[in-house]
Amino acid sequence: MSAWKGCGMRCKALSVIRRYGMLQSGQVLLGLSGGADSMSLLHLLCSLRESFGFELEAAHVNHGLRGSEADRDEQFVRWICSEWQVPLHVLHADIRAQASQTGEGLESCGRRVRYAWFESLAKGEIATAHTADDSVETVLLHLIRGSGTDGLRGIAPVRGKVIRPLIECTREDVERYCAQHSVPFVTDSTNLTDVFARNRVRRSVLPILRTINPQANEAILRCAELSADDSDYLRQSALSLLRDASRTFGYDAAVLRGAHPAVRKRALRELLCRRMTARPQMHHVRLCESLLENSGAVQTEQDVTVCVYGGLLYFRTPLRPAWSAQIAHDAAALPFGQIKIQKLSADSIQKIHKDTLPNCLCCDTIQSEVFFRSRMSGDRMTRVGGAGSKPLKKLFEELGVPACRRNDVPILTDGSRILWAEGIGCDAQFSLTPQSRQIWKIEVIREDES
Repeated sequence: MSAWKGCGMRCKALSVIRRYGMLQSGQVLLGLSGGADSMSLLHLLCSLRESFGFELEAAHVNHGLRGSEADRDEQFVRWICSEWQVPLHVLHADIRAQASQTGEGLESCGRRVRYAWFESLAKGEIATAHTADDSVETVLLHLIRGSGTDGLRGIAPVRGKVIRPLIECTREDVERYCAQHSVPFVTDSTNLTDVFARNRVRRSVLPILRTINPQANEAILRCAELSADDSDYLRQSALSLLRDASRTFGYDAAVLRGAHPAVRKRALRELLCRRMTARPQMHHVRLCESLLENSGAVQTEQDVTVCVYGGLLYFRTPLRPAWSAQIAHDAAALPFGQIKIQKLSADSIQKIHKDTLPNCLCCDTIQSEVFFRSRMSGDRMTRVGGAGSKPLKKLFEELGVPACRRNDVPILTDGSRILWAEGIGCDAQFSLTPQSRQIWKIEVIREDES
């Protein structure tokens, strides 16, 4: 923060905008409460829209929590947007009723509703007026809830469509900007009470911390910056671990078990995030770690069961009914993802990597239409290098394909013969030879494992 000495809100915001490539989409939707933070950002964006070449709109949510005061805020933002020629969207939401139905707190429910609505409206970027003070409060709230480095990184300047130009500005910067430019704003009376946890951190906790270290805010922001670096590194390490452990129908439990605990926990949480609708908790991760040691199964959420059997970690899915998928434009849509087909020339045989060779087949003798389907009773294949054909069920057992995943295995057929099956490869009679002229390379892409 000392680097910003003598630099006002506009200067800091412009630096953040340029550093993170903000305001480049041509469309910006601003979340506008009417308070000092969002009003100062509205004023700033209005002054920048011509030079940066973007269209500006605003969105206001009346949460129905503060009665006449909330109606006052709505009327204020309607008036200011009319005066400043900014198109405005307004949503009326009964947050108290929704929170009661979902079991959420009022703050988290309101946040979820706001962002979902912003996403539905946005044609480009979504701007929010979070400041450095908000980031400090967020770090402390996450700390006392037992968060790891992800939570201690504070509020990100950019997250998906959401941009936060004021994230390095203090509330003092905002208040000074409003005074200098005569920017009107309204005050939310709940900010002056201890109703919400964030207010208690702002009004009670931070003043005490400043008696210990007058530069507490700056120190907490340094902690957030370091945590962000650590968090990014650990996530990349976890993704690398998952790539190393990935197998056709799950993940190698021994590879996951042998990783450093910090990376292993990240990897398991990443897998859970891909499957669960709710945010995975630490006890879910610990349950998965225990499975790596002892095998078994555990349900983390309705319809989400993690299994470790035969040295493979996988997710048990409801048994799918029989399905088929037609090939269109060198791809086929599966019930759980898609298959891509790359047609290779004859001179590509020498360039095919050995790891992808099983997913390549010679199509020279195929005359009829082909399509993908799930397994059927009586299916048989001859593996390349095998000693004759075997029932597909037997091959699945030999390869350790979990029973609950077998209906997910895509099979390529011409109606009478199996040409290829995921995890098994091509049938021996369709394996590549130096004489092959028409070659297909098949890749399965699953939505929850990308």
